[in-house]
Amino acid sequence: MKHFCKNIVFHCIDFRLIKETDEFIQSNYGKCDIISIAGSSKNIAEDNKTIREYLLNQIRMSHDIHHSKKVILIHHNDCGAYKKSYKFKDENEEEQKQIKDMLKVEKIINKVFPDMKVEKIWAKIGNNITFEKI
Repeated sequence: MKHFCKNIVFHCIDFRLIKETDEFIQSNYGKCDIISIAGSSKNIAEDNKTIREYLLNQIRMSHDIHHSKKVILIHHNDCGAYKKSYKFKDENEEEQKQIKDMLKVEKIINKVFPDMKVEKIWAKIGNNITFEKI
């Protein structure tokens, strides 16, 4: 029996966003393969080849087994994984770094999987959690 799943989602493990992120995914994308890791796709953007290859292999598995066609990267403000790695002067600098990383990850994914699309989402933790396409 073949299983089809159009999308793969990378999101952060941060407990503060899980419920809202799951609801966002369900209402916007339906069934998805999920990769939940601290910093979302941060580890693909960094130069650790072992971790990068491991995560790209996760995409490959979904692509080859479930015929996925899109990777959705969901990053968020006030991210502990980013704050542990970088000293940001303010929230805007953190957001700009994460957006830069998402753009880099998009290029890497497009090079390895030319038939896949990448969508980038910024989640903002405030009174409510909001999701915005980049």
